[in-house]
Amino acid sequence: MLFDFKTKKWVELANLLMAFPNWSRNGNYVYFHSSGSDAALYRVRVSNRELEKIVSLRGIRLTIGAIGTWCGLAPDDSPLVLRDVGTQEIYALDLQLP
Repeated sequence: MLFDFKTKKWVELANLLMAFPNWSRNGNYVYFHSSGSDAALYRVRVSNRELEKIVSLRGIRLTIGAIGTWCGLAPDDSPLVLRDVGTQEIYALDLQLP
């Protein structure tokens, strides 16, 4: 939800379960993560509420913290996510000494 100060009313930006909303540097977009069966990063244009899927996160193990998965924006507005490589990818090395 976004409060429109001109009309003094709340408007719905998108009808999705959102997490970690981030404003773009120019204020034209709100980027966010949506989970569920179609987990993805989205952005919504504030002026007309046009929703755009940036990238699907289906099949990608995301790091889950105390408040869920996290996403954010780099200084150039490129999206950031935390990927879990955890204990699923453990490698062994055999060291042979001379």
